[in-house]
Amino acid sequence: MKQLINILTGCIFLLGMSSCEKDLPVYETPDCWLNFVYYSYDGSVLGTEEVTDEMRYASYSFVYVGDEVEVDTVWFEVSTMGFVSDEDRPLELEQILTGKNDAKADVHYVAFTNEELKAKYMIPARKTGTKIPVVVKRDPSLSNGDVTLQFTFKDNGYFKPGYDGLTTRTLSISSKLTKPSVWEECYCDYSFGLYGAEKHRLMIEWTGEKWDDEYIKELMDGDSAYVNYLADWFAQKLEEENAKREEAGEEPYKEEDGTPVSFEPKSWS
Repeated sequence: MKQLINILTGCIFLLGMSSCEKDLPVYETPDCWLNFVYYSYDGSVLGTEEVTDEMRYASYSFVYVGDEVEVDTVWFEVSTMGFVSDEDRPLELEQILTGKNDAKADVHYVAFTNEELKAKYMIPARKTGTKIPVVVKRDPSLSNGDVTLQFTFKDNGYFKPGYDGLTTRTLSISSKLTKPSVWEECYCDYSFGLYGAEKHRLMIEWTGEKWDDEYIKELMDGDSAYVNYLADWFAQKLEEENAKREEAGEEPYKEEDGTPVSFEPKSWS
């Protein structure tokens, strides 16, 4: 009798499962979407509501690579939503004009429609993501100031733009020092104080390091004790150098707007 009850119970369970599975809608939409990928400080992927405007901003400066470099590449990671394909699938980018120092195609960057470059804009077969290049150019006009390249995904029949907040990137192109795009992401304000171009120049000069995105990420992902030591060292170094300048009848180090250079860390409160 007990065995019969167990058999009947199993049959009812299987019938229930079959009924539930039958009621589930089948995912059949052919649409696929693209998003840019953002990571948190601990390396986890961020969702739409966690991504800030500062994270959507990236910067590139030719100052890091030397006078001989005229063309360079900035890479952006993208991911897909929807079905995975057994074939390579092309994606397209398009510029968004902001009306404020907009970068010009084939002047400040290689146009997204460039045939050779388009071959790089591809999601590989059986993959859900890749890294895509934006090729920047050192144009003489950069000496007059930075330019801004804002871009997004274009609906090309293979992919549509994905979630709001994850489909647009802004790249500043410069021939001078610019704020590293990971400065906010790596919470540098809380170790070295608010960003300033003159401060940035001094950090490079005093340490012999580039203090670009790659160096900052490696530093801030490493030994926190060393970061704290470095922050204290910068503050002490600035005090010593300003004292020397005062003795020589010079003003202390200042930013372009006249604000004194400071390594006072931002408060967490």
